[in-house]
Amino acid sequence: MTILPRKLRLSLKPSKQLLWLWLWWEMRASRGRAVGIDAGCGLMQNRMFFDTDDYVGIDVDQERQDANQARFPGVRTVCAEIEQATDLTGDVVLCVQVMHNRFFTTERTVPTIAAMCGMLRPGGMLIFNLGQRNMPFEGEIDALLREKFATVKKRPYGALSDRETYLSPLLAGLMFLLPPLRLLGGARKIFYVCHDAR
Repeated sequence: MTILPRKLRLSLKPSKQLLWLWLWWEMRASRGRAVGIDAGCGLMQNRMFFDTDDYVGIDVDQERQDANQARFPGVRTVCAEIEQATDLTGDVVLCVQVMHNRFFTTERTVPTIAAMCGMLRPGGMLIFNLGQRNMPFEGEIDALLREKFATVKKRPYGALSDRETYLSPLLAGLMFLLPPLRLLGGARKIFYVCHDAR
């Protein structure tokens, strides 16, 4: 297993940089799996984290999906809301920076997570994050995940969410190693890593 990242997304916001570090760390478990699904893929910037044989990107913007296919020949794309992509099946589903987006209707939070759970084959892995807007659904989400997965890791974070600094990678590294630093002010967010789908 590779220790140092091949590629790493960078952000001037320490909280977001911490998210990119976690993705690099957790997505190593995608190695050797058949199908990875990037739910809410946008410009496919998270494609680099997938080490699956096949990659599928879901997004609602057809122009963006056309650009993705031109940029990454051979990738599969689905133009739909995540909950409507019911015919997809995979081993890894990733959905970050989507459900707390201002364009995402928060009432869709639980149905979206349920749909992603439904996309997974037995033994699959789901990784996603939530923002402050999604917190009213936290209890319902936790109950759903306990039912659907053997292991659920939940990491609260959000420190320095709004501040931009060139020290972001250093601060994110400290938060990666020292969990109490993740909660020093800033927005409330949660990073979920769910293994062994039932």
